[in-house]
Amino acid sequence: MAAAAVSSAKRSLRAELKRRLRALSAEERLRQSRLLAQKVFTHSQYQKSKRISIFLSMQDEIETEEIIKDIFQQGKTCFIPRYQFQSNHMDMVKLASPEEISSLPKTSWNIHQPSEVEVREEALSTEAGLWMRVRCCVGWSEQGDLISSSCRVLGLTNTATVWGGARATTMPT
Repeated sequence: MAAAAVSSAKRSLRAELKRRLRALSAEERLRQSRLLAQKVFTHSQYQKSKRISIFLSMQDEIETEEIIKDIFQQGKTCFIPRYQFQSNHMDMVKLASPEEISSLPKTSWNIHQPSEVEVREEALSTEAGLWMRVRCCVGWSEQGDLISSSCRVLGLTNTATVWGGARATTMPT
C-alpha cells in the first residue's frame, strides 16, 4: 500500500511541476536558459571536460542551443540522446555540429535525433566515456536532488551532472 501512495504522490508532483513549466512565458524560459548556460560555462567540470552529453530541449524545457554551440566552440565533443523506439534504452551518440541538429529526423515527441540505423560513436562504448552530462529534469529540491526526471537515467559513474529544468538556482557536482 505504501508503494501505491508514493507512486500517486510522484504523479501528482510531476503534474504540478509540468503545470508550472507550461505557465512560464517564453521570455522567462529564455531568461532561465541563459542563467543555466552561464552556470554551465563557469562550472569547473565543464571547463575541464572534453566529452559532454546534453539533451536537445523540447518546447517547454530550458533551451540548450547556446550550450551546444559553446561545446563545439570550445573544441569539446558533444553527445546527444538517441532513444530506441518502444524501449527504455537510450544511447548518447556523437553530434557532428550544432547545425546538424535541424537535419536529424524527429521522434514522435518531436525531438531531433539520429536514426536508429545510423552508425555513430556511442559515448559509453569507448574507453574515453563521458566527462560530464547535462540532463533535463522536471524539477529538483533546494538541495539539488532530482525530484522528477523527463529523461531516462543513464548508468554513468565518474561524471559530473548539471541539471536543467524549471529553475537554475543550484547545480550539484
